[in-house]
Amino acid sequence: MAFEDLDTHGRDMVLTAAMLLVTADMIDSGKHGSKAHLDGIGWLLSYAQPATSVGEMLKDFVISDCYIFYVFALTFMDQIPQSSLALNTTIASSAIHYAARNSFICCPAEILQILWSTAIILQRQSSNNNDLDGTAAKGLELFMEAMTFNVETWSQDIQQVPLGRQVTDISSRIHTGYTHQMACCLYIMYAIPSVRNFLPENTEQDLEHGLIFHLRHITDEDPNFKTSFWPTFIAGAQTRDPGQQAWIMDRMKRQSRLFPWGFLYTAMETLELIWRQRANASDRLNWMEILRSPEVSFLIV
Repeated sequence: MAFEDLDTHGRDMVLTAAMLLVTADMIDSGKHGSKAHLDGIGWLLSYAQPATSVGEMLKDFVISDCYIFYVFALTFMDQIPQSSLALNTTIASSAIHYAARNSFICCPAEILQILWSTAIILQRQSSNNNDLDGTAAKGLELFMEAMTFNVETWSQDIQQVPLGRQVTDISSRIHTGYTHQMACCLYIMYAIPSVRNFLPENTEQDLEHGLIFHLRHITDEDPNFKTSFWPTFIAGAQTRDPGQQAWIMDRMKRQSRLFPWGFLYTAMETLELIWRQRANASDRLNWMEILRSPEVSFLIV
């Protein structure tokens, strides 16, 4: 039976099952079958009813987690799945904003939307290599949108955050929001390198220092410590300083003791690979090219 022929209850069950498969992939290593399962989630979400109310809490949380996992998965995929193009852009944007409030990962919806849009640009660029100027312009627009996002205003907007689902401590939200913002900007600079041509010379260095600064303020006792994997990984991929590399690796080991899922061990192995290749290559080694290699690509949220 085709998914579109199922009733709402049947679709919810299939979507939940797909989410469990992705979760199982992440417990294992975040590699192997996760791409196929995530692509399946994308197609399922294209048929799912957009989340717009808080009437069905469990369903809302499942759909929210599906969107969050899907967006973060797109960032490192070697090939963006076709399901990303099947999702209605307007509905997806609305759903991402709703999902961000319901997710245990304390990441601003606006930053998630920018990550989504960057992935779509990369998908279209791969099918149209002639529009490099257009890609750079769109990338720069997304970069500036991320840079100018008001994290501190967002951090105080907790009225619609479900109780117990997400951290509501303002200080923690500020530091966590900034880590996602700065990691997003660094991601764009490496995903669309031509953006660098329009930025001040010290932009990358300033973002790297800012990201490390805010990560250091998310201590082990902070509830967001165990949900800040993606920006921690970006910081690790970015830094060339041996002391900071050691600090990042120690941080991820401590995270893995709290959250012993396989994808974290894969992330640590991947960072070591990036650092080894950088030691034997030029300073301009693009870690995104390593991450998007089919042999390396994995899921981290």
